[in-house]
Amino acid sequence: MRLFFVLFWESIRIALAELRQNKLRSFLSLLGVTIGIFCIISVLSAVSSMKMHLNDSLSKLGNDFVMVEKWPWAFDDPNYAWWKYVNRPVPDREELSRIQAGVPGCANANLEINDNKEIHLKFGNNQIDNAQIMAVTKEYALMNDLKIGIGRFLSANEMDNGAPLIVLGYSIAKELGNGQASMVLGQWISILGRKMRVVGVFEEQGNSMFATDYNKVSLISYDYYKTVRDIHDKNLDAKIKVDAKLGVGVETLKAQVTRVLRAKRQLRPTQEDNFALNQMSVLKQGFDGIFAALNVGGFLIGFLSLLVGTFGIANILFVSVRERTPQIGIKKAIGAQPFFILLEFLTESVVLCLMGGAIGIGLVYGLMKIAERALDMTLYLTLGNIGFGLGISVIIGLLAGIIPAWRAAKMDPVMAIRFR
Repeated sequence: MRLFFVLFWESIRIALAELRQNKLRSFLSLLGVTIGIFCIISVLSAVSSMKMHLNDSLSKLGNDFVMVEKWPWAFDDPNYAWWKYVNRPVPDREELSRIQAGVPGCANANLEINDNKEIHLKFGNNQIDNAQIMAVTKEYALMNDLKIGIGRFLSANEMDNGAPLIVLGYSIAKELGNGQASMVLGQWISILGRKMRVVGVFEEQGNSMFATDYNKVSLISYDYYKTVRDIHDKNLDAKIKVDAKLGVGVETLKAQVTRVLRAKRQLRPTQEDNFALNQMSVLKQGFDGIFAALNVGGFLIGFLSLLVGTFGIANILFVSVRERTPQIGIKKAIGAQPFFILLEFLTESVVLCLMGGAIGIGLVYGLMKIAERALDMTLYLTLGNIGFGLGISVIIGLLAGIIPAWRAAKMDPVMAIRFR
């Protein structure tokens, strides 16, 4: 065993010496492995980062809920029948009440409308065009983790009475207040052609892929909103979110909501549903497919580079075997077994590939740090991806070095010593 480790260390030393003596040749040989590992690990890291941010965003939405909407969620469905969905009625307050009263598995439900159609917010000389507001019912505060940075949220009575009050998104308040969000607290701003008083400002939050961005979204009560907008407009993005009680499965909840809505909309048994019940698993499945496609693309690009790198490493090993043929003959003449000659060159090949892989991973890390600053988003280079990249490097090293090493191990010592 001691002899094995001595030989292993000697092989590493020889590999490093070969790198120093033949810098250009070694660099060109390592380039293919470096590019290949860079392509694969950069894609894997990007996908891993997106998955982590996605899961974080989805966890904020929760898992045990059903979303009642006009439009079913779908990803790249060529048969998506939008013409059937466009004329569907939008969920309304009466349907919310029916669900709250008639769905046994419902823990809570709220109605929300997203609106960003030509909405202008004005305070003093400052104006924000195409602002986004959400009109919500009083249950919204109970079903969401709302973090108010300044002031307060609307009370249940204010919601029910349609009070002209608004909670501004942090970025919105900061822009209207000339860089100070607190300046607009308690002030009257112009929105939807009316005056509304600011009672609160959301706490500043980080980026989120799917959770509501409370930096840019402002909330008002549904009962106030219906006095200034047509809540039955088919172009509205209205939805009812229904949370399941503890122990009630999503499929059970969907069946109960379906029964109530079909009765409310007076659909005959032969008629299909004119509403969509969306759930979190649809999003997860859709994004799993996208992430899988991205991974495959990264592997294909990386595979081509690794293929070039494999031939490059094999070439440098063939040249190394040729240059060191007399040394191989002497080693075998004094008793070196073929296994140790084989191990020597395989170790050299693996060390070269590991160096190329390490450089590729280092480039990924550097690029990710630059991208983090540019995108203001945390990216992750996981230990699993690092280990995967180094593992591929070892495999490439073994594949590239096996034939040259085998030839060296099978050399006749007398012929090798005479080789010139």
